Amino acid sequence: MMDSMEIVRESGQSPDTAIFRLNGPFTLSTMFGLQNDLRAADVKNVIIDLTNVPYMDSAGLGVLLGQTAHCQRLGNKMALAGVSPRVLTIFEITHTDSMMSFFPTAEAADASFA
Repeated sequence: MMDSMEIVRESGQSPDTAIFRLNGPFTLSTMFGLQNDLRAADVKNVIIDLTNVPYMDSAGLGVLLGQTAHCQRLGNKMALAGVSPRVLTIFEITHTDSMMSFFPTAEAADASFA
């Protein structure tokens, strides 16, 4: 059976902020839906809620790094929320944790953007 990941998009406090809540493993086989959603023209500031992501592979990490670079180029904000210790390990091993903004919840990240 192929892994699947559900993506729920919500609006943040600002109309320029999109919150993407991911449910399921964030891997090579599940990354394309989020990648397409992030490429939508109306997405500026992004919060990716990983609370319900049990694990992530290098492909998932690549999507997040690509989006981080994209936001930095355009002067937009990006944050990760609800990152589990297991998923955080991937950022630490690859020394990319310093490139990201981490918040305990999507709501905390959203408030930081205001």
